[in-house]
Amino acid sequence: MTLATKIFPKQILVDEHGKATNIKLFSFARPHMRAMQLSWLSFFIAFTGWFAIPPLMPTIKTDLKLTPSQISDANLTSVSATILARLMIGPLCDRYGPRKAMAGLLLVGAITIGLAGLVSDANGLIVIRFFIGIVGATFVPCQYWASRMFSSNIVGTANAICGGLGNMGAGVSYFLIPLIYNAFALGLPPHQAWRVTFVVPACLCILMAAADYFLGDDCPGDEWKNRDSSLENHDVEKHGLPRTASDCDSIEIEEMDDKKPTDRKETSSNAVKVPDVVEQPSVLVDLLSQLKNPAVLILMIQYGCSFGVELAVDNMIGEFFHSHFGLSQTTSGMLGSIFGLMNLFSRASGGMLADYVNTLTGEGVQGRMLVHFIVFFCQGAFLIGFSFAMGALSSSLVVLVLFSYFVQAGCGTTFSIVPFANPKSMGAVYGLVGAGGSIGSIVFNYIFKVYGINYTDAFRVIGYAALAAALCTLLLKIQGRMLLGLLFKKLNP
Repeated sequence: MTLATKIFPKQILVDEHGKATNIKLFSFARPHMRAMQLSWLSFFIAFTGWFAIPPLMPTIKTDLKLTPSQISDANLTSVSATILARLMIGPLCDRYGPRKAMAGLLLVGAITIGLAGLVSDANGLIVIRFFIGIVGATFVPCQYWASRMFSSNIVGTANAICGGLGNMGAGVSYFLIPLIYNAFALGLPPHQAWRVTFVVPACLCILMAAADYFLGDDCPGDEWKNRDSSLENHDVEKHGLPRTASDCDSIEIEEMDDKKPTDRKETSSNAVKVPDVVEQPSVLVDLLSQLKNPAVLILMIQYGCSFGVELAVDNMIGEFFHSHFGLSQTTSGMLGSIFGLMNLFSRASGGMLADYVNTLTGEGVQGRMLVHFIVFFCQGAFLIGFSFAMGALSSSLVVLVLFSYFVQAGCGTTFSIVPFANPKSMGAVYGLVGAGGSIGSIVFNYIFKVYGINYTDAFRVIGYAALAAALCTLLLKIQGRMLLGLLFKKLNP
């Protein structure tokens, strides 16, 4: 089966656990594809709200009389709350399912984003950006949801598509929020128009939370509490989802009844007895146990040097074009949106390439590690290259496209590996690695604060950090395999 047929098949195939082994990209059929569409769209909406403030920073800065240091502090705090939120939401996904976790985070985000219009000074801005950062934790249920629905052969691609399309929300925010502001400014003074603008992303978060809760499924089986029982396999067969290609000739996934899984269970005459639910460890114990895993620590560092870089650049790229080249707020926002909009294909291509190369190298995740190493090395090289290219707007834009591709593809390759770090404690691992991205963002936001308008040295330092993260791949050991083992195998077949 080629990569194209895995993403654009005629129907969904499933494995023995009820997980999809391919992706029908433009389908909204439940349970697999509906969960995938809801997961990325939820993260997309969350990202749009999370980064609604930076595109309007020139106007907000003038209205609130902010200093560059205060703007940097606000950028730093915007991801601080995300660390704790991501650590907590991972194990909560294990307990209650990604659907409820996602809906809850979006509702909290709607409240905090809506309150941003009440800010009257620098301290208020810093505080509200801290609480808005909670919505950034939606990344964890986004990736967790996809991993629960898709099999190991395609999970890297599924995670990368969901994460990439979701991350694109930052780019859309840079493009869309200034236009919404301009529309409100036609009838309101600037100091009121930017405040009313935040009502739009807040309402979108509420609508998306309702869609997740009422339209989505947590897993292929009947209920989240029964996810590990044999009921999953029973339901997959009952719904007519084909397990292998030979079963697919006459069965389409869209034929599946659109009732909730709980309804199907109640009407079944062959209901399977559900075993007692095994008591799970506490959230803190689960997190601490995973912190002892060297692979999890390395992935946290690497995600910090990919997604952390992305968040830091998302916070400052509009201000960079505004202050460095003297462009207007709207033009700076549109150019800054290029960075986020690259997620349309960049993160997804990282996960797809990792899955594809892994099929060529055989068992384990060594093929994914190889792609992971190459992508991180290129990321570091082009970040350093950007520090030499910002003398002119044209060269800055060209290298921006190149480094943004590899920064975001690195996020995709990271989460093509994460599901294999410890499948038995997936929520805790996802939460920790996701928190690693937020920690990295704080570090890199601080670097931008220290260097101020000296963007040249700031990007160079960040590039060196990405190169160091690439070398960490040589220390990564997943399922008893390391990247060096693949290289030695090729040298000594």
